This record gives sequence, structure tokens and C-alpha cells, in this order.
Amino acid sequence: MTGLERIRAVFDGKKPDKVPVVPIIHAGLASIFGISLGQFFTDGRVMADTLIKGYRTFGYDGVQLSLGVTAEVEAFGARVDQPENAAPLLREHILNDYAALDKLKSIDPTNRGRLPLFRDALKRVVAEIGSEALVIVTIRGPLLMAAQLRGVETVLMDTVDVPDKLHALLDFSTDVSLKMGLSFLQSGAQALMIGEATCSPSFISPNTYREFVLARHKKLISGLKSAGWRTVGLHICGNLMPILQDVLTTGANLLDIDYQVSAKDALRVNKGRAVLRGNLNPSSVFAFGTEDVIKAETTKLKSEVAGKGSWIFSSGCDISPGTPRANIELAMKYLR
Repeated sequence: MTGLERIRAVFDGKKPDKVPVVPIIHAGLASIFGISLGQFFTDGRVMADTLIKGYRTFGYDGVQLSLGVTAEVEAFGARVDQPENAAPLLREHILNDYAALDKLKSIDPTNRGRLPLFRDALKRVVAEIGSEALVIVTIRGPLLMAAQLRGVETVLMDTVDVPDKLHALLDFSTDVSLKMGLSFLQSGAQALMIGEATCSPSFISPNTYREFVLARHKKLISGLKSAGWRTVGLHICGNLMPILQDVLTTGANLLDIDYQVSAKDALRVNKGRAVLRGNLNPSSVFAFGTEDVIKAETTKLKSEVAGKGSWIFSSGCDISPGTPRANIELAMKYLR
């Protein structure tokens, strides 16, 4: 099987020849191939070539493209700095005053900021490997986008101080996420991942998630799937267990499971409703792991998901820049 065939088998409830592997790695490949992060995040050809080379070098089954958490707000006009060797850095929150929300509503962000270079990278990746590998495109979800527009601490305070205004902002950011997802529908990518780190139970309470975000996730994912996206995923960092039952009602058919969650527990709750991806520790396994650690952790994960059918091997979260090439090779060796 090709990687794409392997993954489609999992989504179709069939048995692949082996459990597929799709690590969450994009910018983390840059240093491995001698590319600065400044180059990676400002040149679509460099981004595409780096991702394709990673796929060819390590032999996993799919690639994930992401511009990082600043993509949408930069497209709305926020100032974002690009260090020579770091990810883009947000330098201002452009929605300090809710009165500015009406102005943002007049802007179509789908092809502003770095999004044209991102679309160029995506086009190149799809053309080169899209027939044989899963290609995932990443957008930001409603709460993460709101936090980038107003600031993380401010949004937390808004849940208590001005909940009605926050609801209005989240309605807006949900519409933007939907518009962004639909703009990639004809790209050739086979899956769309919604990044929602700020929905983590390590960050907001389960009740806050249910009050402010859950219904909007349902609306967003329903809209994306109705429009034609076959695979829509949610990435929520940390210990997802307190809200996993809720997240499984959103309609997402791909869920990232971070390393803080037992694969066995996630599968027990999931009951085959979604395909789960994870969940090796990107730090202790990939960035700093010895061969003994990598072998032990991959062996443990394989034993926990054996025969379950609805699992894709991956890191629990992003594999960071500076991760040794040898550790990715070892992880692939033992997972295969």
C-alpha cells in the first residue's frame, strides 16, 4: 500500500498492511535539512521542498502543512515579525477594543499576509506527493484565533467580564475559520486540521469549552464536511480526556491525542467514532530520547493500539526544530 491507501483503509474501517505513521512535523524539518526558519516561513518553494524531502527521507505516510498560530491575524493586518531562525512572532493584538470588530468583518483574509506563499507551498506538495501520501492543511479554530486577535489573558478574562462580547467574537472567528477551510477545498489536500490549542483542559475548564466553543466546533465542522471536506480533524493539546466525549460529538473524524493521554483510555472512550492520531512525546521521545527510550515508547504504543484499527502513529504535538534526524529515523524504524 501507499501511505495514502494505508490511511484511507483506516478511515474506511478496513485493515491496512501496517499502521500508518503521520508525525506532526513541519517547521521541525527545517534544521534537519540546513534550512533557517526564516527561509521556511517566507518562501513557498522552500517550505514545500522541505516537507517533501522529509517525507521521502523518513518514509512516513503523510505530511502536514502549517503557517503557525499567527497566520489569520497577520492576514487581518496584525504586525508579525519574522526572526532569522524562529517561527513568526505576533507583535500586536489588533482587537484590543471590541469596537474594531466591525472593521475586521469587512476584510477577506483568505489570500492576504503569508497565505499566498502557503498556497504555493501546498500546491507544490500536492503536485509532488499528493497521489501517494496524505496531505493535511492546518487552519486555526475559533478560540485560538480569538486569542491571537485579543490576547490569551484578555480572552480568558472576557469569559467572565464580557461573555456576550466574546460570544460575538467567537461567532466571527468561527465564520473566518469556515471561510478559510473552504478556500483550501480545491487545493488537492485530502484532510483539514483545525488547531485549537487554547481549548485544552490544561488551559480552560471543560465547562468553559462547552459554553463557548463546543457548539461552534459543531457548526464549523458540519459546514466544512457539507462543502466537501472528507476528513476534518481537531488538534487540542494536553490532557483531552475531560472533554473527549464532547469533542467526539463535533463531527471531527480525526482527533489528535497528545502524550498526556493513555492511548488505551482514548480508544476506550472513542469506540471507533473517529480515527485517533498520536501520541509519542515530542520532547522526551523525539527531541531528547535515547534509542532505549524510543524503542520502549514506540513498543508500548504499538501494544496499546494493536488490532484497534482506528489509530495513526504520530507525535502527540509538534516535533520541534532542533530534533535530531537520528531520533526520527529510530522512531520510524521501531514503529514500522
